Amino acid sequence: MSTVKTVAFVEPSFYGVSFAKAAYEQGHRVISVVSSTDNPQKYGYEGIYHDLIVADIRDEDSLYQAIAESPYAGKLDALIPATDYASHLTAKVAQRLGLRSVPYEAALKSRNKDLARQAYAEHGVPSAKFRKLKTFEEAAQAAGEIGYPVVLKPTNCASSQNVYFINDEAELQRAMDVIVNFKVTYMDFKVREEYLIEQYLQGPEFSVELFLQNGNSLFAAVTEKLTTPLPYFVETLHTLPSPSYTERQDEIIKTAVDALKAIGLTNGPSHVEVKLTSSGPRIIEVNGRPGGDNISSDLLVLAFGVDIFEATVNYYLDSPISIEKKHVRAATIAYITAESDGVLERIEGFELLSKHPAVVRTHILVEAGDQIAQAKSSDDRLAYFIVAGDTPDEAKRTALSLLDGLKIVYRNQERVGANLWA
Repeated sequence: MSTVKTVAFVEPSFYGVSFAKAAYEQGHRVISVVSSTDNPQKYGYEGIYHDLIVADIRDEDSLYQAIAESPYAGKLDALIPATDYASHLTAKVAQRLGLRSVPYEAALKSRNKDLARQAYAEHGVPSAKFRKLKTFEEAAQAAGEIGYPVVLKPTNCASSQNVYFINDEAELQRAMDVIVNFKVTYMDFKVREEYLIEQYLQGPEFSVELFLQNGNSLFAAVTEKLTTPLPYFVETLHTLPSPSYTERQDEIIKTAVDALKAIGLTNGPSHVEVKLTSSGPRIIEVNGRPGGDNISSDLLVLAFGVDIFEATVNYYLDSPISIEKKHVRAATIAYITAESDGVLERIEGFELLSKHPAVVRTHILVEAGDQIAQAKSSDDRLAYFIVAGDTPDEAKRTALSLLDGLKIVYRNQERVGANLWA
């Protein structure tokens, strides 16, 4: 590293911890802008930052003032969003500081699903029919116009929080009763009191991991995903690259790139979710950041030797970007979810996974005595493991075989099988 740069990240958490790690390992001075000094420990990046700036990350002026009044005023080389929720605010503050960023309007559209759907419609990008609404009466009218089954979801949340598959008006009423009381999401960001009714798209689901430069793809890969059975949409298996529908890969990627261009995200990393319907690929949603669920931090590295976080740091620093595939293998991450509510005794067989030659890493999120429930969002997943293989089919097959060998044991109940994949 010839020149040490000062790189600030707004609230590293979840996938964003990999940003801090990449910049730290590149030798840069890493500043974390946080809502609490407890957050490095909370999100697992103690030891990979140099200093903290405390701010209300939900407020643009607070972010700007905290940086302006810090020892790093006028000395930052980059300001990078490291959580979805603050991405549009980070873009606005970076622009005020004269630093490189994605366009504010593009970040705002990627954060708000209604604005994104409007952009897709305006630019002819295939997605889902949708209506924005506030009340049950509006929801019922929208569902009638679109036609059941439909999907009800918040406009500005993530991780499948309060996303509902709806078959009829009675189910819609029950779901609306819940969603209107959902006021605050991760990191105390407010949930907008506007919701979406969307056409339910049928077909296999994928995500596209992309890195664009001036609208052109420097890197693209398609990940296959499996989700829990309806009525929920919790992701339980990601395989990169996809073992399925490889002959449709170019079409899936083109649809994802068209969606990014429609909302104005023409530079940097993105994670675009797509369903391959009978009428072709259709956009579920766009995320203007690297894929979470360990797709970017682990699967891309195992499958292709690609570090999308390092490339993103270099993009924000206006440094040369290297994101070529160094090898071609495959990897799968498998999440464990419960099929029923109860008190966990253990996940039988999980302790043996680390001894399997194909398993790269295991991680358990719960412990004996915890109350567990049927997975309604990503927060309800119990554990995961990551498998590497020479081919996508091998990685996926190995992961599914290992999942079949696990059992969730409930306290004071008979052993039951885990509801592990769709």
